[in-house]
Amino acid sequence: MARTRTTAPQKTKVETREDIKKKVQILGNEYATAIKAHEKAWEDVKTLQKQERKSEEKIQRMTALHQMHQKRKIQKPKPAFQKRIQEKQEGLKKIQKRLKKALKVEESAKDEMEEAEASWKFEAMCSGEAYQEDGQWKWRE
Repeated sequence: MARTRTTAPQKTKVETREDIKKKVQILGNEYATAIKAHEKAWEDVKTLQKQERKSEEKIQRMTALHQMHQKRKIQKPKPAFQKRIQEKQEGLKKIQKRLKKALKVEESAKDEMEEAEASWKFEAMCSGEAYQEDGQWKWRE
């Protein structure tokens, strides 16, 4: 014999038009905040990528200079110059670590932004406050 489960009627709260507008506005504000967070994270990524590129170029120039110096004059390697190259390489590794973290933060911010956008658009459409026409969002007056 199959048992059926009965559920108690849930209390339904009737939302007024103003409540719905306020909810859509709150979701829109959350979406705007998520966009700003994503833009900041993206700027951080671009800055770190630029630092990484400059650091790599500096190391390449220093290494090439060191090799040229070694070829012209057969001398013992200059430990001070090698130490500077090594310091630059360590700095590059730190930048790469920070960049890796920044990329994760940016990806997370992007996901949050997309989720906030979806929630906002879904609520706006379901409430009837907004609709999409020719790929553009239109708000009902």
